[in-house]
Amino acid sequence: MDDETLQTQARVNKIDTFKFAFDDKFIDKLIGRMDQNQEIFEKILEDKVFGDLVKELMMKKIYKKLNE
Repeated sequence: MDDETLQTQARVNKIDTFKFAFDDKFIDKLIGRMDQNQEIFEKILEDKVFGDLVKELMMKKIYKKLNE
């Protein structure tokens, strides 16, 4: 949420386009925090259905918050 590029992307794009910017940031943040919770990191990356669900829910929540 503190990422200025992501904030701009959320304000100037519809959610379908914002998704592409979010996907890159999501993976970067996930990898950056991998050592904090290895189990959830592995679950998100290995279980595609679960990982996609987590990413989708987070993207929608962040998009909504950045556009308030």
